[in-house]
Amino acid sequence: MTSPPLPPQVPPASQWVDSLPLAMLAWDPVAGGLCPNRAFTELFGYEGGDLRAAAGWWESALPDPANRQTLQEAWAEALRPPASGNRPMTPLDLPMRQRDGSWRFVRAACARLGENPVITFTDLTRHHRTEEVLAFLAGGAIGVGEDFFQSLARFLAAQFAVEFVCVDVLEGDGLMAKTLAVWCDGRFEDNVSYALKDTPCGVLAGKTVCCFPSGVADSFPRDEVLRDLRAESYVGVTLRGHTGKPIGLIALIGRRPLQEPELAESLLKLVADRAAGELERLQAEEALRESEAAHRHQFTDNSSVMLMIDPEDGRILDANRAAAAFYGYAPERMLELRITDINTLPEPELRRITASIKEDEGARFEFQHRLADGSLREVEVSTSRVQAGRRRVLYSIIHDITERKRAEAMLRENEGKLRTIFEASEAGIILVSDRGEITFANRRMAEMFGMPMEQLIGTTYPEHLHPSEKQIADARMRMIITGEIDLVSVERHYLRADGGTFWGHLSGRRLENPDGSLHTLVGIITDVTKRREAEERQQLLQAQLHQAQKLESLGSLAGGVAHDMNNVLGAILGLASAHVESLPAGSPAQRAFGTIIKAAERGGNMLKGLLSFARQNAVEEQQDLDLNAIMREEVRLLERTTLSKVRLTLDLDPDLQPVRGDAGALTHALMNLCVNAVDAMPENGTLLLRTRNLPDRWVEVQVQDSGTGMPKDVLDRAMDPFFTTKEVGKGTGLGLSIVYSTVKTHQGEVELRSEPGQGTCVVLRFPASDGLAQPVETSGAHRILPFDASLEVLLVDDDELIQNSMLGMLELLGHQPCLATSGEEALIRVEGGLRPDVVILDMNMPGIGGAGTLPRLRALLPTVPVLLTTGRADQTALDLVQAHPHVTLLSKPFGMKELQAHLAPFVRS
Repeated sequence: MTSPPLPPQVPPASQWVDSLPLAMLAWDPVAGGLCPNRAFTELFGYEGGDLRAAAGWWESALPDPANRQTLQEAWAEALRPPASGNRPMTPLDLPMRQRDGSWRFVRAACARLGENPVITFTDLTRHHRTEEVLAFLAGGAIGVGEDFFQSLARFLAAQFAVEFVCVDVLEGDGLMAKTLAVWCDGRFEDNVSYALKDTPCGVLAGKTVCCFPSGVADSFPRDEVLRDLRAESYVGVTLRGHTGKPIGLIALIGRRPLQEPELAESLLKLVADRAAGELERLQAEEALRESEAAHRHQFTDNSSVMLMIDPEDGRILDANRAAAAFYGYAPERMLELRITDINTLPEPELRRITASIKEDEGARFEFQHRLADGSLREVEVSTSRVQAGRRRVLYSIIHDITERKRAEAMLRENEGKLRTIFEASEAGIILVSDRGEITFANRRMAEMFGMPMEQLIGTTYPEHLHPSEKQIADARMRMIITGEIDLVSVERHYLRADGGTFWGHLSGRRLENPDGSLHTLVGIITDVTKRREAEERQQLLQAQLHQAQKLESLGSLAGGVAHDMNNVLGAILGLASAHVESLPAGSPAQRAFGTIIKAAERGGNMLKGLLSFARQNAVEEQQDLDLNAIMREEVRLLERTTLSKVRLTLDLDPDLQPVRGDAGALTHALMNLCVNAVDAMPENGTLLLRTRNLPDRWVEVQVQDSGTGMPKDVLDRAMDPFFTTKEVGKGTGLGLSIVYSTVKTHQGEVELRSEPGQGTCVVLRFPASDGLAQPVETSGAHRILPFDASLEVLLVDDDELIQNSMLGMLELLGHQPCLATSGEEALIRVEGGLRPDVVILDMNMPGIGGAGTLPRLRALLPTVPVLLTTGRADQTALDLVQAHPHVTLLSKPFGMKELQAHLAPFVRS
């Protein structure tokens, strides 16, 4: 008895799977892991070594967790023994990443081949890309003519990830081309004509497709466009008319090597048919505008199908050669037919349609036409009434849209995919009927309006508009519904269901039916609330900058006027103060001179205010100050002047940090604020003065009153120079402007808060100082002291008024003045041997001026005291005082008391 034959040895999975043409992964029990066959490696680039780390490979190839989990669960089911009741896997369509990082769209399924579990992969990339192209070609939003070609160029650039796309029409003998649409680096360029020689488009002429996956610029060194674009790849397709003759081309140029050139060529061939039809139609429409003779020639030889039809009885009066070729009849036989012989519609329906075509208006229809062999084709007919001799006829251009209709059918099957795309969008998308009713909305739109999807559908678009938007929005919607405008791009204010609001950018467009009637309105709304808030903040900063520039320009004008007026007031004050002491006490003349002195001093103080506002007077005496002490001094002064009109309250931080600055300037600024506050309050008002430390080493001062407050229009102008709400003669309008300028000079900040009936609060902030605060000193008036010695004084000033007044004062004080009218003259006299005891030098003179004279004078007279006089104590003057020894600043205007006080130390010495 013979023993039973042994079962055949099953070869390892790595052997039998490798020979199959379908890409698959098999479980190799010997290797203990997934084993790819040759087709899998060729498709995805992964080899056996890549799959040894199974977990890592799953995550790399399928980064989407949901897709990865579904496929892994199906694979685990396939690994179970056959007797375990395996559940068959539904094929899964998903994107899968290749080894080089690119993507393919595949259909994966798990199964068993005998005892061996496998995963099969069917490549759907070509099909997927083809669906996208067909969807575009069949899309309702595609325009006609040049609009179509621009849409096509933009689409192809995105579809193939290239930087340059052009759609051209061939000219003349085909050696020249003219662009119909040029898309370059994200925008459209102007159309141009160019020669095809020495370009890849020249190689394309006469071929169906031409492709250079890489190195195209090296292949055509004379092509300047390729060089300027830094081109690496090129693919182009010829557009052929109905007769097969080349009429145009489409060229795609990229800066990277072209991936899957075969797929690119295939898809471009698909695009070429529709583009060629559009180009033929465009050429045909242009031909209609030519003369009758040219029209006859174009009609006969045009590659588009054209017919002339009698509207009364439907007879075909003329047909071009393309029509005869398309329908399959001899040319003479075409003229024996009626339109009912080729159109499948009943004759009464055709008559009704013919009657609906109005004079001087075109119409477009879709029909089924019967060819001579009995086959049916889907056609698009563009028809208009034209004059032919003595009668009106129907002129029709027929396009074969059979393939497009098939693509549209495929699109309808993919409606679910389109909805998925809508749901994934971060912008809100709605469809609105001609009655304003929302018929469709994506998830994001429902979130933006803050209501469930089922509640949103059926509401009207105007319900979601802010009341301020409804009138203009209703008008725009009527215009787009009636077709007066095709699209709208505007920002609108919308309401949320919870009562809140948001700003959205609306991009709306009308979608039309094939007959031109309105199908629906589509709106895409993007939330731009954050962007608008940022713009409002920017506008506020711009307004603040404008205010600062306005103050600076007005300050420059005020500074110039103040400088000249100081010389005039200096002469008046000097002469008046020189003579007032010599007059009998209480005499009318002494009282008159006293009035002149007070008027000059008041004018000088006003000019100092102007210079302070102009910020041309630097901080003359910088020291570490105790603002609490200054505030207490303000209160003591106010208590003596306001009587019982207001109640003064102090809220001072006992640990207040010192600030660096000029006590006089800050005292003046705070007094301005206090006086304004007292004027703004009725009887029994309250004035609160507060200080406190702020984080980051800042000090804050608040001057708060319980007065009438200010409306917004007054608050906006409160800092403007010369703006005042007081009666004529009761205010200059410089108070707050001087405060602003003083605080800015101290590197501080000013904030003004006020509402009508709620009082006003002025907040000043200053950087804290590291030093110790110095006590605030007040200067008393100098009296004229009897002189006990005579000085020889060199006066250097170009102003005649100053010269006369100064010489008189110096002589009255018992000194011996010597005059020089310029810095140059003073230097000549010193070099000639003049040795004064004191020099009084004016800063602002023609020529080298005081700034140029002082260094040279100091070189000639190293130790002689110098009084530097100026009507504008700016930083330049302060720098000169600090740079040279024995120099003292004397601000104009000044009287004889101030002059004697400055000369007294030199008399005693």
